[in-house]
Amino acid sequence: MMQQKYLILLCTIILTALCFFYLSSKSINAKIAKINVYDKHIKVEQEKLNSAKVLNEQLKEISKIIFQSMTDKGEFSSEEVNTFIKKLTDMADKYKIAVHSIFPKVVSSTSTYLVEQQYTMILNCTFVQMGRFLSQMESFDNLIKIKTLDITPLSKDRKDSNIEIATRYKVTLELSTLKIIKER
Repeated sequence: MMQQKYLILLCTIILTALCFFYLSSKSINAKIAKINVYDKHIKVEQEKLNSAKVLNEQLKEISKIIFQSMTDKGEFSSEEVNTFIKKLTDMADKYKIAVHSIFPKVVSSTSTYLVEQQYTMILNCTFVQMGRFLSQMESFDNLIKIKTLDITPLSKDRKDSNIEIATRYKVTLELSTLKIIKER
């Protein structure tokens, strides 16, 4: 009889332990599933936050360019023109591009809110050099508009036609820098 009571007690303890482990594992699995849902939401929101940070940085750069391109004057100063020409020639020198000529030309704008300064450059370079030059120019903190990009092969007047001459081109580049006139 005593042995039977111990057996019933042991079975009850085992049954209680099994129920406890079953219910706790079910509860843990439900909480793990809930945590996984929260993790997915956190990852999505983190990606949105990272995208917003990148977009914010890009917009800061654009707003910086726009604010630097705002003016009260109706024309570019000679200092601004000379600084831009120096930037262009320094960059051409960096990429070993021969500059045949560069000259500014004041453009009278019909717009009441824009000031435009045009530049014409004649270069002697390869396509690769020109690509690098244009890519670098894209990073300038100016509003730049390329009006004309004329590429013609160098004349083959020379009798020694080597590969260097065959891959070089005369590039005429007309571009403008723009400034926005502030409203008064």
